[in-house]
Amino acid sequence: MAQNLLTHNKSKIIKISDKKIDALKIEMNWEGDGSSLDPIVIDQVETLPLFIKISRSRSYYQIKNLVIDKLICRNAQNISIENCTIKHLVIEGCENLTLLNNTILKLKIVFTRGSTFIDNKFAQIDKLKQNYYTTQGNPLVGQVLNPLTCCLSFIAVSMLLSRTPIWFIGLISLGLLLYLNFSAFIKQKRIQDKPDNTYVNNMEV
Repeated sequence: MAQNLLTHNKSKIIKISDKKIDALKIEMNWEGDGSSLDPIVIDQVETLPLFIKISRSRSYYQIKNLVIDKLICRNAQNISIENCTIKHLVIEGCENLTLLNNTILKLKIVFTRGSTFIDNKFAQIDKLKQNYYTTQGNPLVGQVLNPLTCCLSFIAVSMLLSRTPIWFIGLISLGLLLYLNFSAFIKQKRIQDKPDNTYVNNMEV
């Protein structure tokens, strides 16, 4: 018997990834093998929660005819979203996504290229074509005005200069500072050679 990966409660979240998809397909009775010719079809609204997250996936999915509170696509590829109403959509670190004839009330696109948006209605259409994926030559400089960056920088300098028994906290803050900034730089480098997103006949809701 498949492990129960989903509690049928609309307040829960379903997490989809390549590692979990085989068990989820059995439990949810989803069709498709995840290939380009036979994508996994997700359209059973009666058994889905309103919060769906797809991450670390290269399988092909077709999400259609759903009403979703929140959909997160992170570090994923090959997802088609059609005829859905989505209150909050987050697309981060993705490529080869297709959005067709959806209504989206809140939108965030980060580090995403090579995707297609056709005949969608967006409440925040001004965010659709913003240049979220511009590669910065120096990520530390690019993030200098970020409040978290400023806070970590202050803690790191203060602790390292304090000469107190807790000076090592400065090293921890410095490590977090480097991680946050260079992780963004790596994401930017990964997509910089991908084609631009394509936008056709999208409008403001």
